[in-house]
Amino acid sequence: MKNRVLALIVVLFVVGGTLAYAQQAAIEIGYPFVAGGKHLAAGKYTVILAGDNVIALRGDGGSAEMTFLTRLGRHDNDTDLELVFDKIADEYLLSEVWFPEKDGYLVLSTKEAHEHAVLGGPHPKK
Repeated sequence: MKNRVLALIVVLFVVGGTLAYAQQAAIEIGYPFVAGGKHLAAGKYTVILAGDNVIALRGDGGSAEMTFLTRLGRHDNDTDLELVFDKIADEYLLSEVWFPEKDGYLVLSTKEAHEHAVLGGPHPKK
């Protein structure tokens, strides 16, 4: 009986710690895009910091998981989720994820010439 109670406490601690660590925010993306190598449709998405190095997207247009390459230093005090896409021709590739008031996550490094499209934050641009 003691072992079962101890096991339950450990499970609750681990799950509770994971939920407390997880961060999520919602955003609407108005165009098809690529995230984690998957083509996703326009729609409403929830962006989730799912673990130590995983960012997940779940929404109307599909789902994807990405391992981030590095952290990006915050340069402002944005209180909204911000997504940065590398735009090549008519294709939008999710490259940065910025949760409110947190450092960012680089999820894709595009070496070829590209423009940026920013959603969310105080000054979004397409």
